[in-house]
Amino acid sequence: MSYIRPVKFQPQKLEMLASQVYLSSVISVLRKHRHFISDAICLRVLRKQIGDNLRQSMAKSVREDLLRIGSGIIQRENWSAIRDFMVPDLMVMFLYVFYTPDIRYLEIPNLIRSIDRVTILDLLNNVGTPGGHDLEVLKIRMFERSEISLEESYLVKRALRGFLTLRSLTLWKVCDDAMMQIIGVTCRHLEHLDIWKSSAVSDSGVSMFLGLEAERQFKVCSTLKKILIKDTSITDRGAFQLLFYCLKLELLDFSHDSFLQQFLCRIGDSYLKFEHDYNLRNIFLPVSQPLLFHSVIKALPNLEELSVWTSLRQVPDLATSDVPGVTSLKLGGLSHHSFFTQSLTIMGENLVSLKLETIYFDISIDEIGLLCPHLEELSIINARAAIGSSGGPSAITSLQTTNSITQNHTSKLKPTKPFSKLKLVYLFLVQYTDTQYTALHYILRYATSLESIQVTGTPYLTDSCITSILGLNPLSRLKRFIMSHPVGQDQPLMVPLTARTVTALHKSCADLQCIGDLKYWALTSVQRRKLSFDLGCTLSIAK
Repeated sequence: MSYIRPVKFQPQKLEMLASQVYLSSVISVLRKHRHFISDAICLRVLRKQIGDNLRQSMAKSVREDLLRIGSGIIQRENWSAIRDFMVPDLMVMFLYVFYTPDIRYLEIPNLIRSIDRVTILDLLNNVGTPGGHDLEVLKIRMFERSEISLEESYLVKRALRGFLTLRSLTLWKVCDDAMMQIIGVTCRHLEHLDIWKSSAVSDSGVSMFLGLEAERQFKVCSTLKKILIKDTSITDRGAFQLLFYCLKLELLDFSHDSFLQQFLCRIGDSYLKFEHDYNLRNIFLPVSQPLLFHSVIKALPNLEELSVWTSLRQVPDLATSDVPGVTSLKLGGLSHHSFFTQSLTIMGENLVSLKLETIYFDISIDEIGLLCPHLEELSIINARAAIGSSGGPSAITSLQTTNSITQNHTSKLKPTKPFSKLKLVYLFLVQYTDTQYTALHYILRYATSLESIQVTGTPYLTDSCITSILGLNPLSRLKRFIMSHPVGQDQPLMVPLTARTVTALHKSCADLQCIGDLKYWALTSVQRRKLSFDLGCTLSIAK
């Protein structure tokens, strides 16, 4: 009993209740006929009696909702190897009855038995003949492993030819080079492709998918925006082909430990030789060479999310105009405060999200508040936080006169109300190097828009501090307040907060939904139960 949360008595809408009752009745009927699924006549009768009634009496949007809700109900049921392995999966019968070619969204979950997968693939082939499907989003996750039978492989390839209007396709584990070619030829409107763990897909499959050896490149080159190729056999060559030929590609997600450095080198070389740029919106840069850092950033003018893991001392020659769209920045492994300050000076004005991880110097919280006036999310993991540290305001003043990057942005260093837009704060394994008035005090004092805070505690934040802070900043929008034990060998095992703070927060924060983690507070189990009783009109204790 270490969290306090509100009790909500929000009734479900009438149409939702009616849908659930109807689906429960249908699923109950289907469950009684599971032993007859091998008899095709039984399946056709069920589809005609239930499915035809649905198609005749309900709008397509209602049928789509029923299919989605019913699939969720079945997936939440506990599957038993002893009870269910010898009978058909209930999802098979449900889809056989409810699925029609005019449905726009379909998700097929994991199916243990091969005969069930074959039945579903047969259904897709039969229903989609001859006009194809209207599906826009298809997620096929029914295969447990990449090794499938020849029959299943053939049926998947045949089914893929019927998805002419797909915009999003998820095909886990079983995609291969031949399927990639079919997808490239068939799915002329494809925007999103996820082929996670499809080890049979290689660089050759990428070339076939794009139609690089055809008379004309396939339409997918001008439509694809996101592709996920984690745990495939695609190398940096195939990944770069996707980036080079798919002009609208915004997200290219792959296993970073496989070919990241080679891929970054290809991007950097293409920019240095041809000044070619790309449309990617996010990139992870683990770099130790300034030239590579500079060329990759310059090659991606539309970046929105930038993650950097580096030990560089200085930011290479970059200006705000080189990263105009970066609103989310993650910095990790930094050893030099100068790189940190320069990064925020260049990008801080536009930042909405800032994440810092494994930083080897004291992070100046007031410096972040000064350089990032529009920040809404702040996350710090495994670092030390301070106010006005050696890398804080004094360093900024020095940089204004000695560093050319900061000189170009001197006008941005005007006094402003720090953290006025900050909504979410996450501080994990953070040590506060100041005493009495810490970085945590500073954030709570100035973050007037704060909605959620989950932090490592400090022995210097007491009930009196909270009362004083709430007098200056009532935290009227706060919904979650979670504080764990302090970090450090000499730190106590709990924070000195008591029922007084719980009551003060509850009184000041009208939207408060969660307070914790009370097991690290100066509260006994008896006091927690008393709080539950005292605040029982609106709150309850959750285990």
